[in-house]
Formats: sequence, C-alpha cells, structure tokens
Amino acid sequence: MDLLDELESMARFAATQPEDTEPNSDDVKRWQSLLGYTYFEAAQKIKEHRSNFARRQVSEHHWEMVRADKEAQGHDKESYAYSCTLSPIKSPVAAALQTKNKARPATYLLKLEGPFSDPEIVKRAGGAFALPPSRLIGIDDTGAAVSFCKVDEATKKSLLAQLSRIGSVFQPTFVRYSQADKDLSAASVHPTLGSGATLPHNRLSSESDQRLLPAQDHYPVCCLGVEPVYRPTKTRGGVLATWGGKYRALVDAPASGTASGTASVEGHAFLVADKDQEDALRYYETDNYEVVRCVIDMGEGEEVRGLTFRFIGEADA
Repeated sequence: MDLLDELESMARFAATQPEDTEPNSDDVKRWQSLLGYTYFEAAQKIKEHRSNFARRQVSEHHWEMVRADKEAQGHDKESYAYSCTLSPIKSPVAAALQTKNKARPATYLLKLEGPFSDPEIVKRAGGAFALPPSRLIGIDDTGAAVSFCKVDEATKKSLLAQLSRIGSVFQPTFVRYSQADKDLSAASVHPTLGSGATLPHNRLSSESDQRLLPAQDHYPVCCLGVEPVYRPTKTRGGVLATWGGKYRALVDAPASGTASGTASVEGHAFLVADKDQEDALRYYETDNYEVVRCVIDMGEGEEVRGLTFRFIGEADA
C-alpha cells in the first residue's frame, strides 16, 4: 500500500469513529480486568487508543474468526484490537531473572494531594503494616512547597487498588526513594562486611566492644566510597563481584576458600563529616546497597573502623 492509499484508508477510518472518545464505566472496568490497569490508567489508554487513527485495525472477518473465544475471555472488539498491539508478556522465568537482584522491597515518596492529602489517611489506607506516617517537605519545578510521605510497595499497591475499586480517575504521584539502607545494630556486630553476627567468635565481649563502632549516628566516620579527598586503602572481609553483567559490587568474602577475615579489597576512603554528606552518598549508591561496618587498612599499620556499601542482591555467578 502506497502513501496515498494509506492516508485515504486512515481518513475513511477516522470518518467512521465516534467524536466522543470518553470511555464509559463498563469499558474501563473491562480493560482493568483484562489488562491489569488501574481505573485511571485504563481510562487514559482507551482515550489514547480511540484518538490514534493510525492504530492497528482488526477487520470484521478477523473479529468473526476469533470472536467466540475472545468474548469468552471478556474482550470486545476494541479491547481485543488494543491487546494485539501489546508486547508479549515475559515468561515467569525471565521476570525472575530480571528481579533476582532485588532483595529488599522498594520505598516510594507519595505526593500528599487529592484523596491522599494527609499522612494519617495514607496510613489507614495502607493497613497495619504500612510505614509510620510522616510528612516530608520539598520544592516542585515551579518553586512551590509540596509535601510527601514515605510508603512501601504494599501500601502503594493498596492505594492504587482502593482508587480502582471506587472508579477514581485520580492519579497519585509516586517517586522512587532509592537510598542505601543504614541500620547498624547497637547490640551486635550486624551488619559488618564478612562477619556473621550469630557466629560465636563474632559475639560481643562487652558493651564497649570496638566492633560496635561506628554507631548509627556517629560522625565523622571513615567511609570507603566515592567522594571527595581519597586515601588509598584496603577493606577487610569482602570481595569484588559483578551484578547485572556490568556493575561492580562489594560482597562478603566466602566462608570457605579465602577466609573472610584475611580477604581484602583495594579502594579509597575519606572522612564523612556529617549526616548530610552521608545521605548524599546513600542516594548515590541507591537501594541496591546497604551501609555496613568494616575494618579499613589505611597503610603503615593504621587500621580504622569505618563503613562501606555492600551489595544486597544476588551477584552474578
């Protein structure tokens, strides 16, 4: 088909389409059920589909051939035509391979607006296991103040499901909160690079045991990382691996083979002055990593107890 024929076909097709692209409730719910969209997403997809005159067309002959089977699945001609434009769904194996590196559920910042304008409302909607409600203040692109609260993956799904149940077209704003986790125990060596807190030789000898350093909010602290004035060092208890086929990642040294206590990785360390500086590093590293204690060899017999970033997922084999 040449260009003129294609344009003529599109013109004829456009002439047969209804002027009103606004979907009714039954259409939206059908797309929700069949395609896994929220109410808002389904309504938007239907309007986009109806406004796209260059979209793939399903002939009447084609539709009559598959109609009985597709209507039994819940489709009408429109939803079936749209489904034909979608990419094939990944197999469960492929999906598992793609997500195997994520060992911790994601956290998001939810913009407080519309039906979710207050952290307490979000907390009630998220259920008993939602994150504790708190209000965070930020600035949008226009310079105006906006409020957010943290929500976990389960709460995000619960909020979207609630909107879908009531047929709301409100679209909440979620921003991925990607920060390396830091949760240093005050009662054990957990988490320490290459050291399991439950092993007998890693149990604390007293409340003043030096292996409890650095503490959760202890600054300044020597950190093996990416900023700003470097000192060449070695850190004990870890080895370098890769993930995603290309990213370097520090992980615990294996218990067998090379002893974790003698294994070391060369790198650079610097002194983190305060929490703001540390937070910037944690955002840089993202939630693919966590902050752990480590022993840093500064050279010439000097050792300090500091922190580093350990990969939390499954490294490449």
